[in-house]
Amino acid sequence: MEKTNNTQQASWIAIGSLFSFGFGIVSSMILSRYFLKEDYGTYKQVIYVYTTMLTVFTLGLPKAFSYFLPRVDENQAKSLIKKITNLFFLLGGIFSVILFFGSDYIAVFLRNPDLAYALKVFSPVPFLMLPTMGLEGVLATFRKTKFMALYTVTTRVMMLFCVAIPVMLFGGGYIEAIIGFSIASFVSFLLALYLKYYPVKDKGNDPTETSYKEIFKFSLPLLTASVWGILISSADQFFISRYFGSEVFAEFSNGALKLPFVAMIMGATSTVLSPVFSKMSHEKLDPQTEVLPLWKSVFEKSAMLIYPLLIYTWVFADVIMILLYGQQYKISSVYFRIFNTINFFDIIVFAPLLINTGKVRYYANVHMLIAVIVIILEYLSVLIFNSPFAISAVSLFCQLVKIYLLLRVVAKYFNVTMIQLFPLKLISKILLPSILLLGIEYHIFTKLLELNPFLTLILSFLIYIILFYFYSLRIELDYKSIVRPLTSKLKNK
Repeated sequence: MEKTNNTQQASWIAIGSLFSFGFGIVSSMILSRYFLKEDYGTYKQVIYVYTTMLTVFTLGLPKAFSYFLPRVDENQAKSLIKKITNLFFLLGGIFSVILFFGSDYIAVFLRNPDLAYALKVFSPVPFLMLPTMGLEGVLATFRKTKFMALYTVTTRVMMLFCVAIPVMLFGGGYIEAIIGFSIASFVSFLLALYLKYYPVKDKGNDPTETSYKEIFKFSLPLLTASVWGILISSADQFFISRYFGSEVFAEFSNGALKLPFVAMIMGATSTVLSPVFSKMSHEKLDPQTEVLPLWKSVFEKSAMLIYPLLIYTWVFADVIMILLYGQQYKISSVYFRIFNTINFFDIIVFAPLLINTGKVRYYANVHMLIAVIVIILEYLSVLIFNSPFAISAVSLFCQLVKIYLLLRVVAKYFNVTMIQLFPLKLISKILLPSILLLGIEYHIFTKLLELNPFLTLILSFLIYIILFYFYSLRIELDYKSIVRPLTSKLKNK
């Protein structure tokens, strides 16, 4: 029953993530077509600066909810939520002040003078958005993730409306889009505060025994890992932005696209498994007999869901970019293919396991090592190759090294060899036939028939899904085990 609940809870998070991606991509499609490349690049640089600094100012605290809440008495939960949320108010205020007064320096650093005023307009957003952090952890702990889906859909609709409408109907520029972003952030702020306390509204209000010292003891090592992690993920954005200009950054930003099905499945899985692994670790269950089966089950189901779609988007990357953003962004497909190669390995659930089983320091040290390596190698690639594509290739290489180092400690924790962590037979059954089939389809639809991008994607995807479905029946890929918990839940309702 626990596994079924985990699947259902993860599904709600996944649905919310899918809508989040959908509204985000629609927003990018609109702005790419209405803005000049340099204006769109400036808007994306604002978001880049915010997301990069966000990691530092959250201090690793969002994951504290899913770590501590399963370990405290229910009557202390409300007090604990309030305690951590108050920290976010303080950090958000500091973040906003620094962003406002430091905007001129950031603009000089990224060599874009338009960025200074844009960041000043954007500066209220951190104060509004930081208190919303950790909502997923709260709702996942109390098995209320359907409210997370509701929150995500509501806030993303508001975000799309506030950002896109001023541009489409009133001819606004990126400043008007940023103002709309700020208004939508205020709506997100109000709704998140309500939902954070909703699961504990009928619980007691006893003061939490969890001290600030305990919270920071958990979060600060995690902050270290997060800071190094953001340096790894944002290094290519920095070097491309600084050395190749806002137009190339716009092309890179559209190509560096996190696929919705990867983000929604793995984000949902991590959110739901964090409190589960925390509880297992707290109860000192045997890793090999109790934790490993759950970990492998998640890995296998994730591969079955993600790999067939991931291969399709990789093969048809150029067609997807043209359909989404227009012919002028076809070059973004190069970044798209490089960026999404790492998704073949992103299905491995590292963070929830390592964070909640006491391996935070090793997790942080690996990220520190890779961050140093990636910055050095990417700077050298600028000097030697002077190509934004080389920067992305270096980033991919370093991410693969990071995954190898994390897999070593996971294998040691479970007392198995590294190769035993991979369902190689299952992966080969999915990858090899898919690559062959899609290679043939790509040649037919893009070289022989030369259909427009929309028809190419619709027809090729339908044929691929139908053929892969019959193939999965033939080799007995058990997709029913993934769908069954969801359909049974609907029938019960």
